[in-house]
Amino acid sequence: MSKSGANATTMAAKPMLSADELEAYLRARGRAAPVSCLDGLDGYLTAVLIGPKFIDPQLWLGQLLGERALLATEETREYLAIQAVAHHHNRLSETMAQFPYLYRPQLPTHHAGGLDPIFWSLGFLMATRLAPRAWKSMANPDKPEHATFQALHPLLISTAPIADADVPALAKAILDLREHFKARRNRSMR
Repeated sequence: MSKSGANATTMAAKPMLSADELEAYLRARGRAAPVSCLDGLDGYLTAVLIGPKFIDPQLWLGQLLGERALLATEETREYLAIQAVAHHHNRLSETMAQFPYLYRPQLPTHHAGGLDPIFWSLGFLMATRLAPRAWKSMANPDKPEHATFQALHPLLISTAPIADADVPALAKAILDLREHFKARRNRSMR
């Protein structure tokens, strides 16, 4: 077998739910899940990745997909859902770390034009509940992270559509917050 053939075998993608199937899975969980759509999942995972504290994947995955999903055997729907969420998480993390200039929050088109931030922001805010004390400093104007967090207000607080032209600045604010908390997040992993 050639080297490229061996790499192709090693790099085979794990089976997972498609984007549509994952969204259906999240919706089927109803109120038990903190998010019910892919843009909400993107906001949720963004907060998990950039926050001031490392969140154990068992905690956020358990909340997101249910405790039973964490015990799922291979090829079950729960297992495939975990693989799909892990794939999105890893792709988001890799983009933020290695290709930050490509990072953009996943926002759907708003019916009135522009982009709709509502479910992304709900997902983000739901994930901040995983470590409320760690996120509390965001609201304190005396803390340096407050100014960076303020830059996210159009994304987190507004229900109005966001102009496409504003997305790069919002992406930069997200990445700035990630960088601001990097050392603190890494310390919390120990």
